[in-house]
Amino acid sequence: MSNLAVHMRISNVTVTDDDVNSRSAAVTKLATAWGKEKTFSKIVSKAAEVAQALGGDGSPSTALGVEIQAAIQKKSSSFLYEERPLDVGICAGMAMMSIMSAPQTNHGGWTAHDVYATALWSVLAYQPVLEAERRENLRREVLGEAERWAMESAQKARQRIAVPDPSAIELSMGEGSAVMNNVKDAMAATIEALRRNAALDREELDFLWWAQLGRSRLLNKQLSAIAEPTRIVAAGIEGSTMLRRLPCEVHRELTLRTLDQDPELDLTELLAAIGDDRIALGAAFVEGVVSSNPTVFPLLHALTTGEISEGNKDGASIKRPMSEWGGRALLEAGFARMATQGVGKL
Repeated sequence: MSNLAVHMRISNVTVTDDDVNSRSAAVTKLATAWGKEKTFSKIVSKAAEVAQALGGDGSPSTALGVEIQAAIQKKSSSFLYEERPLDVGICAGMAMMSIMSAPQTNHGGWTAHDVYATALWSVLAYQPVLEAERRENLRREVLGEAERWAMESAQKARQRIAVPDPSAIELSMGEGSAVMNNVKDAMAATIEALRRNAALDREELDFLWWAQLGRSRLLNKQLSAIAEPTRIVAAGIEGSTMLRRLPCEVHRELTLRTLDQDPELDLTELLAAIGDDRIALGAAFVEGVVSSNPTVFPLLHALTTGEISEGNKDGASIKRPMSEWGGRALLEAGFARMATQGVGKL
C-alpha cells in the first residue's frame, strides 16, 4: 500500500489526500473480499481481469470497472470508472499486492493466494512491456510480487517436516473387561509426517527417473530425435505430470536439461516449428480451464486450437528464447493439471 500515492500519478498528476484515502479504502475492501474467494474459476478469472487492466491500453472489463467503482464510491461518491479507467488498474493491482503481502504460513502450496499469484504471473509475464513508464512500473511491481509468491510457495510446499516421536500410549480397562487405548491418536502426528515426507520423496524420484529416461512418452520418440522447439515444449508438458504441487526452479532446470541452441521464436513461429506434434502436446488440455482462460494459458491454448486468441495477440508477437517457452510450458501445464485433477496428497 505504501506505493499507492506514487501509482496514483498514473491517472492524474495532481493527486489529493482524499483521492489517496478513498483508493486506499477501496484497495483494503477489495483485497479482503478477493482473499476470501475459494472457487478456482473465479480466482483465475479475477486475476485475468486485473492483468488486463494493468496491461494493454488499461481498459478494464465492465465487471471489474463496476466492482471497483462501487468500492471507491464508499469514500468518493462522485467517482465513475469510465472517466478514470486507469484508476481501476491501480486499485486492482494494489489489491493483489496486498493479498500477496501476507505471510506464507501454509505449506500446502495450493491456497487462493497461490492461484492468484500463479495466474497473475502467467498473464503478466506474457504481456509486452508498456511504453508508459508509470504504468509499466506498476505492472512490473505486481508481476514481480506474483512470481516471488508462486516460487516461494512451490518451494515451501516441498519442505520435509520433522517426524515427531509418538505420544505416550495409554491403556485402560473399560466395562466388560474391554481394553481401551489411544494408539491411533498417539501415532497420528508421526504417521502423517512420515506420509508427507514419503510423498515428497516419491515426487522427487518420479521426476528424476523421468529426466533420466531421455524419451518423450507423448511423442513416443527419443529426445535426441526431436527438434529443439518441440523437444523443450514437450519436456515442460510431460514434466508437469510428475508434480504434486506447482513447479519450482529445480523442475525448470531439469526440464531444460537438453537445451542447446535456445533459439528465439514468437508464438506463430513456435507453432510452425512444432507442426503436427501440436495435437499430441495439447491433447490433455482441449477442454476445461485452458479454453475458458486463454490469457492465463496462452501457450496451451495455442497448442490445443492451433490459433492465437484475440487477447494474446500482442504477446504472441514477442520473440522469446526456447528456455522461456519451456519454463512456460511447465508452469501452464502444471497449473492446468492441478486445476482439473487437484493437488496430489502429501
